[in-house]
Amino acid sequence: MARFGALKPYREIGAQGLFWLGYFLFEWLNTGAYLDNFQQSFYGISLNIPLLIIAGYWHLLVTVRHFLLSGRMAGFWASLLGGILVFGLLRRAINYTWLYPAYYPDGLLKPYLYWPKILAESMQLHLVVALFVAVNLVRHALHQQQLSETYRREKLSAEYRLLQSQVQPHFLFNTLNNLISVSMHQPAQMPNLLQRLAGLLSYQLHESHRSTVPITKEIAYLTDYISLEQIRYADRLDVMTNFDELTGMTNLMIPPMLLLPFVENAFKHGAAQTEEACWIQLHLSRNGNRLIFSAENSLPDELTSASTTGLGLTNLKKRLDILFPDNYELVTLREDSQFLAVLKFNVN
Repeated sequence: MARFGALKPYREIGAQGLFWLGYFLFEWLNTGAYLDNFQQSFYGISLNIPLLIIAGYWHLLVTVRHFLLSGRMAGFWASLLGGILVFGLLRRAINYTWLYPAYYPDGLLKPYLYWPKILAESMQLHLVVALFVAVNLVRHALHQQQLSETYRREKLSAEYRLLQSQVQPHFLFNTLNNLISVSMHQPAQMPNLLQRLAGLLSYQLHESHRSTVPITKEIAYLTDYISLEQIRYADRLDVMTNFDELTGMTNLMIPPMLLLPFVENAFKHGAAQTEEACWIQLHLSRNGNRLIFSAENSLPDELTSASTTGLGLTNLKKRLDILFPDNYELVTLREDSQFLAVLKFNVN
């Protein structure tokens, strides 16, 4: 059921007032031109407009809002048919008492309770009432649609901020694991690692809340993250990156930290799962207005396929659904001892 109280009262009254003023002017000028007597037309519409307004609000507030929109059909039909009868009789009484003696004396030849005339006048009145009710229903439907769209956008925005905020603790969890490992096995590397970590946290603090950032900053962030991870894995990990095509495009904007889950996933489910030699390949390119990012990494033979994905990519897919609804491609594929993830989306 629509909530009609959502519109501001003064706007609703103003719009309804314009409807009745417009109808009054149209009926006066149109009938006056037809009869070639604007005084007669003014007199007739002035007699009937109060009843029209009363009938209009009765059917809007009672017949439609109170009964129809609440599903009480018995009350709806009683109010509708009763209104047709009562307002038809009242209009007949107004015209029979004041309009006919002044301008249509022949109309008095028929009795007051002449039902064909009563029904005809009731139908004429209710055509205007139906237009008034329909206009109000359309206005409120459009208003409700606007409110629903605003609510949807706010809900998506809040959901996206929540998903975006989850990237940071997820990143910190992985990085703190790296810190523990390095502090135990390579304590001399700790100062360099902490310095890079400070740079990454600075990026998160100052850039991650923005809707978009230059892709050059995102590439620099990914490069620092990879360098930090390589301290942990040293020579047994071979990382190949191909970001050169986009490193100079400062005017190309993308959502911040959108590509990080791919890189995290490659380290977490590849290099972190083995003590043997391993590799990661990261490629970023542009085809027209389509950005293509791929992350491919080796997998230990004993790693199960279910463990090659996690919170990072699940979170990423939800963010993509919000950012690029039905306008992106995300493919993940495990084949033999390697895992491939490819993301394609449009950029401005």
